[in-house]
Amino acid sequence: MKMKTVAVAVLCLSLPAIVRAQTLYKTDVQPVADAVIAPSEYAYLVSYSGMRFGAALSADGTTLYCAIDAPTGGWVAVGLGSLRMDGAYLVLASDAAGTVAISEETGRGHSHKASGTRKLIAAAARESGGRTTLEFSVPAAGFIEGPALEAMIAYGRKDAFASMHAAFGAVSIPVDR
Repeated sequence: MKMKTVAVAVLCLSLPAIVRAQTLYKTDVQPVADAVIAPSEYAYLVSYSGMRFGAALSADGTTLYCAIDAPTGGWVAVGLGSLRMDGAYLVLASDAAGTVAISEETGRGHSHKASGTRKLIAAAARESGGRTTLEFSVPAAGFIEGPALEAMIAYGRKDAFASMHAAFGAVSIPVDR
């Protein structure tokens, strides 16, 4: 159990250090929510623990685009607005044999529940070749308030959103407005 706690601490501490050098900029390239992370689609892209996380900000700064790709046949998730689950806005997705499920949820302690508020502008998810990919867009307001975008990424091995994550991380991404 101590090794798991140490691994989680190392992950949470090292992921922000890895991405500090990158900054999220406004861009004319608008990612398409098609569940494929194309080359140069995201101004910010980082790989960690088998996951890829991408983010882009529209040229006018009003839309935030996000993507996650992970080595799983289960669910993937991006959390925005916090470095911890509690209170974060979460987008979870899975693709169970061609049946795609995408859910907007709010972190509650170490769990999450349906948010009841729809913020998604567009979203798509797909499982292919042992990897699950989620792309979505939301209004940037409320997530990029200060000098950074706080985000979390995670994936689980099952399609059930209530199942435990296999890997996760948290990042604070500097934003150049």
